Amino acid sequence: MNRKEHILYDLKKDIIKNSNMINFIKNYPIDFIEKIGQSILIRGKSDENWVYISSSSKEEFEKLLKKYDDEEYFAVMEDWMIPYIAKDKKIDWQLSCMKLFFPKEKELAKNKYKMIQLSINDAEYIYKHSHYKAYTSIDYIKTRIEKGISLGVYENEKLVAWIMTHDDGAIGFLHVLEEYRNKGYGYDLIGAMIQKVRGMGDIPFVHIEEDNVKSMNLAIKIGFIKDRKIHWMKRSK
Repeated sequence: MNRKEHILYDLKKDIIKNSNMINFIKNYPIDFIEKIGQSILIRGKSDENWVYISSSSKEEFEKLLKKYDDEEYFAVMEDWMIPYIAKDKKIDWQLSCMKLFFPKEKELAKNKYKMIQLSINDAEYIYKHSHYKAYTSIDYIKTRIEKGISLGVYENEKLVAWIMTHDDGAIGFLHVLEEYRNKGYGYDLIGAMIQKVRGMGDIPFVHIEEDNVKSMNLAIKIGFIKDRKIHWMKRSK
């Protein structure tokens, strides 16, 4: 096994906790890997140079962080990690979500609607309707359509609902145009994505802001289970 394979082997010992990090390592170039004790830090490039850290030890986490003190972008940080990352630093932005996963024993209902793969030509349209413009870009959306899984629902040749996977494999970008809601498009899109992610041998998971009550209730209704609160942060150098 090479170093990357050894790290993936270690991370898979807690596959639900580390699913984001595992998927990111598989899908993007990694330029730094560091391990102290049982804690692992990696840095890789998608839209930005993202740092992921898997740790259950405050001592090991602090040692890793000191080695990479000038990093700006941090992904999937847990609550207890935030004070260490924010210490003596200016935080430009922070996005906080609940991570939920779909258990392997859970069955799904059949989809009612026809869905097709999105095209990179849809990227600008999707960005225009995004509520997360501060955290994404047209180029990122294009990359995710090319590299990940994406599905859309059309009515009269108009894209009215869509969903994709993020750079860490999370199911996201779910959006239904307001005038086309309450038809079950969101429910079916999530169900179809779960099937596709499962078909690749991966664990389906989502990130939802806790004040997004509609999306949280939908995810729980479908069968997702809450795992932990996680955070993405950008800090100034």
